[in-house]
This record gives sequence, structure tokens and C-alpha cells, in this order.
Amino acid sequence: MTPAAPAPVTPAAPAAPTPAPAAPAAVRPPVEQTRVRPAPGDEPAVAPSPETVRWRVEFDTGERFVVEGLALVGRRPEPRPGEPVRHVVPLRSSDMSLSKTHAQFQVAADGALVVMDRGSTNGSYVIRKGMSRSLSPGRPSTLLAGDEVRFGDRTMRVEREG
Repeated sequence: MTPAAPAPVTPAAPAAPTPAPAAPAAVRPPVEQTRVRPAPGDEPAVAPSPETVRWRVEFDTGERFVVEGLALVGRRPEPRPGEPVRHVVPLRSSDMSLSKTHAQFQVAADGALVVMDRGSTNGSYVIRKGMSRSLSPGRPSTLLAGDEVRFGDRTMRVEREG
């Protein structure tokens, strides 16, 4: 009998490289999920939106209204061409210290009431807590509830509603 021939040897397939174990990732809490909560009773008051803020003005003549849009004040106020004026407030001036179109005021996009002297001859003044401050012509100035504004010899008081 003849010895059995050895079985043919098939070369083994090369072993696939084993990936190195991944380093553990640093665990960080997402910033977006971190919340600081105020203590009960310390919740901030919700600021009113510009739509809910209403400003009422009252002149020394007794005229008063809620400001809705641009308002012009003077002896005979006239808008510039194309200017969307909502309120025209003609005021008498006993000493002619009020210019034809003396000043303007309106509610700004953020809900603040803003006044601006329109280059009047005798100027405009904001009186806040007894202190008078001159307005620079052409520069808007923010008003606060309780402020008074002097246009020549006339005055306007400002109140906030809402």
C-alpha cells in the first residue's frame, strides 16, 4: 500500500488588522440643556411687548390722546412730503416762542416714546424729576412716564399705559 499523500495545503488568508480600541470620549453636558432656574418668587417680570405699550400725552391746553404713529407739534405743523403723520397738534403760542413745526414724537419699534426737536427757533426741553434738559435738533430722545416736554411756551406731559 502506498502511503497517503498529504493533503494539499492552502495558504491561510491574512488576518484583517484589528482596530485599536477607541479612546473614551469626554462626556460634556450640552450647553443648550443647561438651565438656571430662578428661585420661586424671583421670576423676572415679563416685559410688555411694543404692541401692548400705549403712551398717552396731555398738553397744557387740555388736549390729550394715545400716541399712534408720528405726531407733529407747532403753531401750524406741516409734514414733509411723503411723511406719514398720524397726529397734527396745532398749539397757540402767546409769545410766539413756538415754531410752525416745532417738534415730533412717536412710539419707536421697541415700544419707547421718542421726541425730536425739528430745528425750532426756541428749542425743546425734557423735564424729568424737576431737571430740565435741552433737546438737540434732529436727535431723538427717549421719554419716560412722568416726563414733561416744553415746546416754546407750551408743555406736554407723558404717561404710559399697559
